[in-house]
Amino acid sequence: MGTIKKPNPVKFFTAVLFENISVLERIIPQLEKEFGLIQWKSPIIDFTHTNYYQEIGEKLKRIFLVFQELFDPEDLANRKILTNQLESQTGDTQITRRINLDPGYFDGGKIVLATTKNFSHRVYIGKGIYAEATIRWEKGDFRPFEYTYPDYASKEYRPSLIQIRSLYREDLSRAQTNEVV
Repeated sequence: MGTIKKPNPVKFFTAVLFENISVLERIIPQLEKEFGLIQWKSPIIDFTHTNYYQEIGEKLKRIFLVFQELFDPEDLANRKILTNQLESQTGDTQITRRINLDPGYFDGGKIVLATTKNFSHRVYIGKGIYAEATIRWEKGDFRPFEYTYPDYASKEYRPSLIQIRSLYREDLSRAQTNEVV
């Protein structure tokens, strides 16, 4: 029988889709109010992998916002609920939202994203939220699953995902060193 133990804290990030940079600039202080200081912002990447988010705009961009503090992965559902509330505040009478916020984390072996949509490879984590292991770290690189979103499997995202991993490793090492002292 295995021993029940608390998981290591994880590196929280939000993958943001937007068209209008001013909407992104308005949401960042709200995200920091909810989740703490942003430790790193990825370069802005053109988003060309699907037309699913047409209501947000036609020339979408992606940025990863990585937060400074490590957090308990048990809190992912609450963070998805908060990001959904923030998204809905960016809309108006004609457009339901002007930004898409996908909260997730890296735990050393995989990127996990939160979603409201169930599917065969997603696990219910409570409060109407599901979690998906989106891409895994294996043999020195990120490797997609058969269901991995094309953008996460792309070479364009690799430097950002590797940076998230690097920040996690540094912060986890620092946190574990501080616990020992």
